[in-house]
Parts: sequence; C-alpha cells; structure tokens
Amino acid sequence: MNMKGWQIGLLLLLLSPINLIAQKKKDSLHQQRDTTNLFQNLIRSQLGKQLERSITRRSFSDTVKQEKSEDKLKPYQGKIIRNIHVEHIGFNKSIYNTDKKVKSSVTHFANSLHTDTRTKIIKQHLFFFKGQKVNPYKLADNERYLRDLDFILDSRIIVEPIEGSEDSVDIHVVTRDVFSLGARINPDPTRFKLGVYDANLMGNAQRVDVTFLFQNSRDPKTGFNAYYRKSSLFGSLANLTVGFTQLNNASSYGNEYEYAYFGRLERPLVSPYSRWAGAVEVSRNWSRNISSRPDSIFLNYRYNIQDYWGGYNIGVKHAVNNRARQFIGIRYFQQQFINRPLQDFEQLDPLYNNKRMVLAAFTFYNQNFYKTNYVYGFGRTEDVPYGTNFTITTGWSRELNLERPYLSADFVKSFVEPKGNFYSVRAAAGGYPKGDVIQDAILLASARMYSKLLQFRRVKIRQLVEGGYTELFNQRTNLGLTLNNQIQGFSPDSLYGYRRFYAHSETTFFTGWNFLGFRFAPFTSFEGGIMQQKDKNLSSLRNKFYPSFSLGIRTRNENLIFGTLELRAYYFPVTVPGVSTFGFKFTSNLRIKYSGSFVKAPSLMSYN
Repeated sequence: MNMKGWQIGLLLLLLSPINLIAQKKKDSLHQQRDTTNLFQNLIRSQLGKQLERSITRRSFSDTVKQEKSEDKLKPYQGKIIRNIHVEHIGFNKSIYNTDKKVKSSVTHFANSLHTDTRTKIIKQHLFFFKGQKVNPYKLADNERYLRDLDFILDSRIIVEPIEGSEDSVDIHVVTRDVFSLGARINPDPTRFKLGVYDANLMGNAQRVDVTFLFQNSRDPKTGFNAYYRKSSLFGSLANLTVGFTQLNNASSYGNEYEYAYFGRLERPLVSPYSRWAGAVEVSRNWSRNISSRPDSIFLNYRYNIQDYWGGYNIGVKHAVNNRARQFIGIRYFQQQFINRPLQDFEQLDPLYNNKRMVLAAFTFYNQNFYKTNYVYGFGRTEDVPYGTNFTITTGWSRELNLERPYLSADFVKSFVEPKGNFYSVRAAAGGYPKGDVIQDAILLASARMYSKLLQFRRVKIRQLVEGGYTELFNQRTNLGLTLNNQIQGFSPDSLYGYRRFYAHSETTFFTGWNFLGFRFAPFTSFEGGIMQQKDKNLSSLRNKFYPSFSLGIRTRNENLIFGTLELRAYYFPVTVPGVSTFGFKFTSNLRIKYSGSFVKAPSLMSYN
C-alpha cells in the first residue's frame, strides 16, 4: 500500500489527541551514550539473542506460545542479584508492519509526541532488589505486573549469568511502551462525545483523561469529566486516582444521571510474596435532571460514599516454590444520603436508602500463570491464571432498617490442559442468616472453557464456551436477576426473574490482515438465557428462552493505547418491549482481558 507520510500522520492524529504540551525531555548526551553502549553490548551477547526472540519489532507475534511464567527463570533460583538493568525497546522501534518509507514517516511523527517511560519509573514498579536471592516466581509476578500497566505493551525479565561467578547474576528488565496518547470519539447528529488522554504523561506513569460531551437534548447541553491517575505513587505500588464527572461514569449506586467528585488510593496484592493490600475510596454523588423531566418523575438525591479495606497476606515466608497463601481482609463501607427521593414509591427501594456494612474475608489461594497469546489480544503476551481460590466472607450490614449478619463462600478452580485448552469453574453461595431462614440468598455455578488455538493457513481460531446457573431465594432487598450481562445488546428494563440459566459460545478468527498495524478478527457468537419468573398471582411459574445470534469484527493496533474496536450485528428471535429484533453496535475503546488477581476486597456476592 503506497501512502504518503503526511497521510499516515493525519490518520494517526485522528486516532489520538493533539498533544498540547508535547515535549520530549532527553537525558544528557553522556547518559545516552552509556545506554546505547549497554544496549549494543546486550544485543551482541547470548542474552541479546534471547531478548530478540522474546520481544520482536512487531506489535504482535505470529508464534503460538503457551508456557509457565516461571519456567525460564527457574535455573537461577537462589543466586544473588548483583545488578538490575532497565532496558527500553522504544515505541519508535516498533510501530507498523509496512514498507520502510511509511514506517519511517509514522515513526518520526509518533515519536515527536511520545515520551518513553523513564528508567526511574520502571524501577518504582519493581518489587525485587539488589542483594536478594533470585525467586523465579516473584520475578514472573513482576514481569506480569509490568505487562498489566496500561502504558506498557510488553515486558521481559531476563537473568544473565556473570562470567566467573557461580553464585551471582544480573537482572535485565526489558519493557516496551505503547503510544500513550489516545482518543474516544462518538459523533452523532444529536450527541457528540470526544475524549482525549495520555496514559503516560511525560513518561512518568501519570494518566490525564478528559472527555467532553455536547448533546442537544440535555440541559445543560455540554458536560465533561476529568481524572488524574498516578501509578505506584513514590514507588509504593499504590495507585492514586482523583476526578470529577458530569457524565454519569463514576461509581454510581443510583439509577439517575449522576455528577460526582471521587478519589481512590489503592495498593493491590501484586504478588503472593507481598504482605499488604488495601484501598481507600471516597466520593460525593448527586443526581442531575439533564433531561428536564417533571419533578414528579425525576429522583432528586445526593449521597456520600466511604469505602475502606485492608488485608494481610499469611505465608510469605514459605518455601520459594510453595505458592499456597491465606489472606485476611477487613472492609468498611458506608453510603450516606444527604437528600433522598421524595417519591413514595422509592421510599423502600434499597438503592435510595442508607447502607452500612462491615465485612471480613478469609481467602485461601494457590495461583500461577501461563503465558500465552490470541485469547483477547492480537498476538501480545497474555497471562492466564491457573490454580485455586476459595473465599469465606462474613460480616454485618444495615439496610432499609434491617440489621443482618452476612455469610458467603466462593470457590474458583482454574486449570490448563497440556494440549492447550484451559478451564475455569466457579461455585458460590451466600446470604443473610435470619432465624431459621437465609434472606436474600444467592446460589450460583458457572464454567468456562477456551479451546487450544487452532490454525488453518494464516488464520488462528479460538473457541469460547461458557454457561451458568443463578437462583435467588427469600428476596428482601436484592433486585431480581437480569440477562443484561449474559446476552450482549439485550437490555430490557422490565425483565426480571429469580432463576436464570445461560449459555454462550463464541468463535474468533484471528486473521493475518494488517492495515497500518491494525489486526482484524471476525467472530460469530451465540448466547441464550432461560429466565424463570413468577406471574402476577404467584400461582404458577413462567419459563422463557431468549436466544441471540451475533457476528462482527474486532480490530486493534497493539502499539496504541486505546482498546479494541468492535462492530457487532445482533439478531434476537425472541424479544421483549424495548428490544428490537435486529441491532447493530459499534464499541470503541473496548477493554477485555483475562483477569487473574490474587485477592479482592471483601464484598457481597455479585450476581447480575
């Protein structure tokens, strides 16, 4: 494809915001020469050959891989870390797989806007140090943690033996950035939405994100939201987020359109060898009548949120290869209404009443990871968890003047077959013991299977099959079951039930098509759900099957910060009021990935 450099630049500019403060602060000439010499020596060495195989100059790998994260690091277990070197394979070295002239033009343009992640910032995201013994599992955890940062495309931690020393090694931490500027745009005759952001401002692991909205039908016609996020604040591995929104996209517990101020400080459990995890979140939310609805219908309310949790990891001193841990966490949550809706029919709705709860959770987990690709991504390294996670949660809550104890158990088992399939099963139950019954009881079970990656010529095929069952008992404050998250595009306001079965099958075809670094993956999908409801006189039950067929295409350039783009067409043979038989949807900035966190904040069971 023959395109001029300015045309490629214009296309990239349309897909990313104009950097109003674009500048690139370079290190001193002496530092550049040191880094260049170190990098050249690295490339010439045996380590360099390993590095070249690990991270290529393409944003994807056509080589199918599936390996345990720690396998290549195990031979160095117990050796002393003498030095830690941080190396960059910069964005300007890996953009688009096109001809040399186009690649050079795009590289020059993009590199003028992009600042590589600074070495000191990468070091702030490490949790191993000089003088320590090599723990291959901990190094693998750190590699995965770096790869999960939204401004890093890929990472490798490589151990290099030191010539003449049998007990010491050097560690090379190699990272490769994505182009950190991005944009969201949703043009519409009556609604125009534009978001611009930099996920790695000046290479300092700071995200600045601003979104503007113009809509004729709202009052006021314009709105915006903005937030700031700092990753690993002062090297603590804690992430700080503060923001303000007029676009109803913060943590929201009501059904009206909401404005909010919010702040969150969170330190995740980055590894089983870490001791502490927790978070603090506060927000002030209020409803806003942007649609100018009558006062008799609009729900006018205002509330504050306080949410605190912390936990301690037991077993960090176990043998290196023993990953079994116990984690104890405690959480306090309060939703305090300053103003409640005046409508009588909302007085008993749990959404608009004060809520307070204290929860404690005990988690047993033993989890490792496989490195693979072509699950959700388009060739980039993805980390699939396997192992066991079992959590018992207990506590107390006050809601709608009901003070009740709470108890739940949640079991998840994931495993990978040698031939390449990987599975996850879950069983959970919970509720509020009250006398001889359990109020608002929930029972659920689910299973998911991803097939091994099949290949037909240049097309790679991955099959997903999943299904589940959920049932509610003795409802007091819990809302009914929906199919909104089980059947995509199917979101009626009036369909609720107390028993649900669902199934989902999706086939994704990862093609070799490539346009300016964008890879393409068509897919076909079937989803279906059975919802069991009680009729109005409660004398009989109604079961109905709601099937859905869809097909579409996804595309993504792994070098760019924004997520996957998806165009999907739906067909619903059975519908309800508010849902059409056919539908089309374009989703930008879609972020889907395999989640594998070790522990979470103590919480009530989620079922919708």
